[in-house]
Amino acid sequence: MKNIEKFCREKAIKYKKNELLAHYTTLRIGGRAELVTFPEEDNVLELVEVIKNEGLPYYVIGAGSNLLIRDEGFKGVIINTRKMNKISSYEDNCYYVSSGVMLSGFLSFMAEKKLSGMEGLAGIPGTIGGAVKGNAGSFGYEIKDCIDEVEVITDKMEIRVLKKQDITFQYRSSGLPESWIIRKARLRLKEDVDNQVVGRMKEFLEKKRNTQPLKERSAGCVFKNPKEQSAGYLIENAGLKGYKTGDIMVSLLHANYFINLGRGRASDFLRLVDIVKDKVLKISGIELELEIKIL
Repeated sequence: MKNIEKFCREKAIKYKKNELLAHYTTLRIGGRAELVTFPEEDNVLELVEVIKNEGLPYYVIGAGSNLLIRDEGFKGVIINTRKMNKISSYEDNCYYVSSGVMLSGFLSFMAEKKLSGMEGLAGIPGTIGGAVKGNAGSFGYEIKDCIDEVEVITDKMEIRVLKKQDITFQYRSSGLPESWIIRKARLRLKEDVDNQVVGRMKEFLEKKRNTQPLKERSAGCVFKNPKEQSAGYLIENAGLKGYKTGDIMVSLLHANYFINLGRGRASDFLRLVDIVKDKVLKISGIELELEIKIL
C-alpha cells in the first residue's frame, strides 16, 4: 500500500486512508476501504498498473448510485472517478465525456447547447461511466442510442476504443467485463429542432418525482424488470410496500426502491432482498434479478 501512496503523492493524486465508503454511495451504507483514490483521466491507467503490481484488489466507483457496499468494507483500493470530469467537443453535436461527469451535469450542458437525445434520463443519479456500464434508460430512452464509441482500460492494461457495434448493449447492461474501466464515451446528440428539450426534461423529472423516492437514501431500482411485469408491481402485489428489516424499508412510493431510514446496514438490505425475492416467487412464480451491484 505504501508504494501506491507514494505514487499518488508523486502524481498529485488525492487519496484517503481507512475511508468510510458510506460517504460514497447514495444509500449511505458501507464499511471502510484501505485506500480511496481520486485519479484524473490521464493518470488512471498508471494508477491501476501500480495497484496490480502490488497484487491488491481494486474497484471503481462513480457516484455510487447503483451500489450496495457490505458492512465489512473493502480490503483494497477504491478508484473514485469524480476527478475524471472533462467534456470536450469532437464535432457538431458530438462530445467526448469523461466517465466521472455527472449525468445530471451533462443533461444541463445538453439543455444549454439545445441538444436532444438523452432527456429521458433526467432524474437518474450517477455518472456517465456508470450510465454506459449499465446502459441507463428511462421513458423509452437508453444511453446506448447516443453512443458512438467508448474508451476503456482492459484487464490487460490496454486502452481500447470500442465502436458502438462492438458493444453488446442489452437491457440495463453494456456487456462490458466488470473488470474493465471506462475512461470516456463519445456521445452523438441531435439538434433540438422543436426547442422542447428543456420542457421534456422537466416533464420526465416531474413524473419521476411523483412516482419515485428521489429525495430518499436509496440505490435506485433494486431489481431488473422481468418481461412479464414490472418489479415494482410484483413487489407491491406481494403486499411488501412499507415492509422493513432493521432500518431498510421497501418504499411506500415505489416498491422497487429500498430506503435507508437512517441507520440501515448492508446486512439489513440483503436480508430484505431475500425476503422480497422469496415472497414474489411464491405469489407470482417469477424470480427477481438484482439490478444493483454488490461490493
